[in-house]
Amino acid sequence: MTGTTALLVVALVVAAGLYLAVNAKVANAGRSLLTLEAQQDDLERENAELMTLFAQITSPDRLLERAVALGFRPANPAEIDYFPAPGLQADRGFLAPQPPSSPGGHETGLSPAFTETLGEWLARLIGGVE
Repeated sequence: MTGTTALLVVALVVAAGLYLAVNAKVANAGRSLLTLEAQQDDLERENAELMTLFAQITSPDRLLERAVALGFRPANPAEIDYFPAPGLQADRGFLAPQPPSSPGGHETGLSPAFTETLGEWLARLIGGVE
C-alpha cells in the first residue's frame, strides 16, 4: 500500500465518521422535534379543553344559576342607590343607560316598525304570504 492510498483510505474513514456523526445528530434532532410536536399537540388539546370548561363555567345561564344558589337576585331600580364621589366632576351631558325592562314586560327597546320576529318573517317569505 502506498502513502497516497493510505492517505485516501484515512480520508475516506474520517469522512465516513463525520457523515455518521452528522446523521446521528440529525436523527436525534428529528426525534426531539417529534417529541416536541407531540407535546405541542397535547398542550393545544388541553388548552382547548380548558377553554371549553371556562366557557361552560362562565356561561350566563351557569352564572345566573350559581348566583341564585348563593341567594342573589336581580335588583329592582328602586333598590339601586347611587352615591356621590367627592371631588368627581360629573359630565352633565351624560345620561346613564337605563336597565332593560323585565323579561315579561312589553318594552323591548325596538322601533314599533318591527312587528314580527325573524322566524315569522321567514315563514311569511317562504310561504309566499304577504
